[in-house]
Amino acid sequence: MDLENKTAIVTGMATGIGKGIALRLAADGAAVAGLDIQIEKAQQTASEIVTAGGQAVALKADVTDYAAVKAATDAVVKQFGHVDILVNNAGAYPQTEFKDLEPEAWKWILDLNINGTFNCTHAVINHMVERTYGRIINIASIAAEVGIRRMATYSASKGAIVSFTKALAMEVGPHNITVNSVSPGAILVNNAQSNYENKGIYLPRPGGYPADVAAAVSYLVSEDAAYVTGADLLVDGGRILGPRGS
Repeated sequence: MDLENKTAIVTGMATGIGKGIALRLAADGAAVAGLDIQIEKAQQTASEIVTAGGQAVALKADVTDYAAVKAATDAVVKQFGHVDILVNNAGAYPQTEFKDLEPEAWKWILDLNINGTFNCTHAVINHMVERTYGRIINIASIAAEVGIRRMATYSASKGAIVSFTKALAMEVGPHNITVNSVSPGAILVNNAQSNYENKGIYLPRPGGYPADVAAAVSYLVSEDAAYVTGADLLVDGGRILGPRGS
């Protein structure tokens, strides 16, 4: 994919899926700005990109803090001149039985997963409208489609993100801005291994990897996907197709 002269903001690029997305977009030619509270690890990701010949910078920002996100976004525009791509990846997925969930924990995950996506999108949307160009990708989850036991809060937040994606796509489409979501299934990070049968997937692999999600994002922000908006792309090895038969 050719993303030369494009600038991408990726939230949560310190580790896992966010790091995989940042590395892929940089390899495709984009300058990458990572917003993360884990600034040291985010800087390591940026350093990997620069060492490989790309452009990257890491900025410390809590996505639940709108003022911090806006300041970081303005800093990216000042440094690179424009923002073409936003990938809302930052989030968390604690596992707790709903009956044992504390109200504050419920509020925290919704604030991070939903309001974090709102904050970052709102901080950049007028800039994209003024330039009549933008690609926004929200990282959702198969939990938005089927729910996941012991992850009621996470499932609720990701369902909201998919609906937000579709509604926003309707609003900003006339400004040449596409908005899509990517819904991963089980993704292995830090070279972890897992039996694919236990994950309920239909492909003979141990599971998905950050690079699999990054490839989907790479497609959706490219010109090859210029006519794709309001879509939710599943990257789950067929996990939501139903139980594996004999």
